[in-house]
Order: sequence, then C-alpha cells, then structure tokens
Amino acid sequence: MPDVAAERPHSDAEQRTDGGALMARTLRAHGVTTVFTLPGGHILPFLDASIDEDLRIIDTRHEGAAVLAAEGWALATGQTGVAAVTAGPGFANGLIGLLDAATWSVPLVMLAGRTSRNRQGRGAVADVDQRAIAAPIAKWAASCSDAGRIPRYVAEALHRARTGCPGAVYLEVDSHAVYGNAAPLDVVPGGFPVEPSRAAGAPADIGAAVAALASAERPLIVAGSGAFWSGAGTEIGRFAELAQIPVITASAARGVVPDSHPWSLGSLVHGGLAIPSADCVLVLGSAFNANVMYGGAPLFGTDQTIIQVDIAAERVGGNRAADVTVIGDIAAVMRDCCEAWTATPPGREEWLDRGRALAGASLEFWNRQIDEHTGERIHAGAAARTLADLIHQRFGGSATCVADGGDALAWALAYFRSELPGRLLTTTTALGTLGVGMPFALAAQAARPGEPVFLFTGDGSFGLSAMEVATAVRHHLPVIAIVSNNAGWGDVRYEQDELFGPGRHVASTLPGIRYDRLAEALGGHGERVERLEELAPALDRSIDSGVCSVIDVQTDPDVVSELLRMVAQLGLM
Repeated sequence: MPDVAAERPHSDAEQRTDGGALMARTLRAHGVTTVFTLPGGHILPFLDASIDEDLRIIDTRHEGAAVLAAEGWALATGQTGVAAVTAGPGFANGLIGLLDAATWSVPLVMLAGRTSRNRQGRGAVADVDQRAIAAPIAKWAASCSDAGRIPRYVAEALHRARTGCPGAVYLEVDSHAVYGNAAPLDVVPGGFPVEPSRAAGAPADIGAAVAALASAERPLIVAGSGAFWSGAGTEIGRFAELAQIPVITASAARGVVPDSHPWSLGSLVHGGLAIPSADCVLVLGSAFNANVMYGGAPLFGTDQTIIQVDIAAERVGGNRAADVTVIGDIAAVMRDCCEAWTATPPGREEWLDRGRALAGASLEFWNRQIDEHTGERIHAGAAARTLADLIHQRFGGSATCVADGGDALAWALAYFRSELPGRLLTTTTALGTLGVGMPFALAAQAARPGEPVFLFTGDGSFGLSAMEVATAVRHHLPVIAIVSNNAGWGDVRYEQDELFGPGRHVASTLPGIRYDRLAEALGGHGERVERLEELAPALDRSIDSGVCSVIDVQTDPDVVSELLRMVAQLGLM
C-alpha cells in the first residue's frame, strides 16, 4: 500500500482544493474529455475528482496499454492524448507509450504519481527517480511538488505537447501535491494560448517551392504525419487539384487526402512506386527515416528536386538534404502555395495516369501473392483483402481500421483504404512498436462510438495486449479484432530461416491458442474461421453481437509477404 493514505484530504466536492481536484479541473478546462489510466494510490485523488469534473476515465489492464491508448486517441482525433499512471512500476509500465509517441511526434501527456518529497530517497514504496528516466525520451519533462502549482504545470504540459512539432511530454506530481490542499491565493493558473499558433513559411521559400513544382514535368506530393497534425488535408487536396500534382499519403496522414480524391495515388505501399519516376517531390511533414528508405534508393533518386516542408527547422534534412526547405505549418504553407500558383503546365494528366498504372501494378503484385497460394490454411493476405473489401462495402470511409503486427501489418497496409483522417491507425512508427492494436482500437472506439472499429492483428502482437478485450467489454467498446493466427512470430521465423537455415525456430513459435474462446472468457464474442468463406458471416455475427469480438482466423504459417522479405534485405531495421 503506498504511503499516501494519511495525506488524503477531507473536503466537499464543490469546495475541493486538493491537488487531484486541481489536476482534473485544469484538464477539463483545457478541453480534455477522456483520460486512460490504471489506478494506484499515488493518483487516487485525481481519479476521484474526475467524477465531479465530468472527465471520462477508461481504465486498462496494463499501464502500457493506457499510455498507448492515449497515443491512439491522439492519432484518431488529432487532439492531445492524456494518460495517468501511478508511481514506480506504474510509471515503468507506461514508458512504452511515452517512447512510441515521442518517436512518432504524437501529442501526448503522461501524468504520473510520485513518492512525496519528504519520503524520497528513504526506501518508500515505488520511489524511483522517474523524471530522470523520462527526460531523455520526452519533449518536455517536469516535476510538481506543490498543489497550488498543479494548474500551471498541467496547462503547460498540454501546451508543450501540441505546440510546434507535437510530442510526448511527461509530468509527475508527487503525493504531497496530489493529496495536499492549496489555499486559493496559492493557486497559480496557467497562461497559455487556447489554440497553438500556426507559423507561416517565409515568402521567398514559398516562391522557391512553387517555382520548382511549376517547372517540373513529373511532380509528386508525399504527405507524412505532420500533415495530419496540421489538419492540412483540405489545403493539400486543393493544391493537388490546382497544380495537378498526384498525392501519396503515409503514416498518420493516411486519409487526410482521401484515397478516392481525383489526384490521389493512395498509400506509400502502392503509390510509392511512382516516386522513383518523379523529377520533383514535395515532402510534407515527414522525416527521411526508414519508412521512406532514408530518402535514398530504391525509393528516391539522386537527380530529383526535393522540397521538404516541416513545422520545425531541426527536423529537416538529416539522411538527405532537401533542395528547397520551407519551415512552417503544413496547412499554412499549402494555403500560401495555392495563392502563389499561377499556371499549370500541360501533360500532368498523363503523369497521373502513369502513377495510377504503377500503383495498380503494385496492387496486382500483392494480389498475385495471394492468388497463387496453394496452402491448406488461409492466406493472411486473403484475410486482409477480404476484410478490407467487406468494410469498404458496408461502411465506406466511416469506419476505423487498426493494424498491428509484422506480416499481418504488411497485408493490412496493402489493402486497407482510407477516406478520412484518423481512420487508419497502424504500427508504422520509426520505433515499430508491436501490441498497439487493442489500445489504439479502444481509443478510436471511445472517440467515435457511432462508427465501427476493426483491428487486424497478428497473433503475436495481439497477445501483448489481449487482456484489453476485458477493458473493451467493461467500457462497452464493441471493437472487432480479427487475429491472423499463424501460431508464431512470422517475420522472426522468416529471418531465422534466412540467417540460420530452415526450421531453426527459437522462441518464435506460439501455441495454437483459441483466441475466440479467450474473448468469450472475458465477456466478449468469439468466432473461429478456418475457411475464407466463413469470414464474412463471422464478421456479421460479431457486428450484431454489440460487444467486443475476436475472430480467430487460422492462417498459413509459411506465408511471408514480399514486403517483409524486402525490409529484411534492405536493412531498414
């Protein structure tokens, strides 16, 4: 039992001035509606105060899932995600979400309890120097040990997370502050803008970018995650139509320009085949990391003009220098580019047709991998393709798809469409964290209760957060998880075969667990699918059940996508 119970205040709800109440009140005043958590003694006053402040609390079965769900909330909504964890082990468990959000520049606030200052260093329960651990990870890290200063610290944490280049921030509040009461005159309010400012690009840089795009014969736009955080979809789509430039969306930007947009080439998986043929590429809000082959071959050439737009100057260049750099908010820069555009050169429709042909050839390549399969069990790609078609037919763009895993993720990236922002959440961070599927799906369902949420995941990745099915059931979040069950870590087995010879599988084989029965044991709905034609009716029954469902699809363990093979050969990890 944490040594904080003696500090618990005794105040009427309307008059509460304890730190927990100030924390909840400040979050609500700054627009936060939902907090993901797992309870512990160091944050109990905050959780109790959430009742009076009308903060929705979604408690998970593991702190890692809580912080990942907060990240998923941000990815689904574009708003800052908030998680609260207790001290010590609770903090340590939640670090994976802080690390993943920090690596992917996702606006997230991780609130943590902390041993009271007068007991630190004395062997108190859960006493760890948490800030020292979090500081190298977070965009900003701070400690608060005074109840009256909590409003200022919480307001600043939210401001820091969403201002400029978004990021994960860490704020710990020790038990003395959480349980202690602040006199009204001791309360220090925060003084930060309600909405972050939007920095405009320098006119000369805008002019250089427009000139390069106007003189190109085969220009291309690649929109990365920064385009999503900027909310720049409308401006990018308008500029693409005005300048007649094909658009590819990647990572968190999937859907900011709909796949059905007349100038969209869809995802990086398919549309990316046009990049080597482009003579000018406008990169919006994306670093030159492994997701884009470090800005080099075979995706990018050395004779291309590269224009890079980013909100933060420190994020441009790196693995590759851009020929033209524009520092500014993506939406503002695109708006200025529209205003600066004069005339579109002829021939761009032919370039669009060529890009579509390349994207179509890529899709056909993926289809052949499935159609030529002769194994007895279901091809994982066939399951992903069928699921994507069913979701598109029944819900159009008004559904959220989440993808998690190694090979399962690859097939989902190849087939899942995206018509709206925040509707395709995947394991595509530079960190490559597995197990995000259920937390992301929980958050998306909580954010949009009127829209269905589907998770396509490998069995290995699902196992990392499978107990969150109980969370979904408890909070009435009818997520439908489709598990590609090939009884192992398929991508790892492939690498072992390549490195050490066939069959030398150490720690990469999993038992044939009945995940459908696990769902039933946790209060959800379960289905087992052994033939592809069983998937559609199983999906219908799961939707009709109205509860969190798990569809256990028996997939072929010998199947590995060509994308996974190429990733291993190209040394992207």
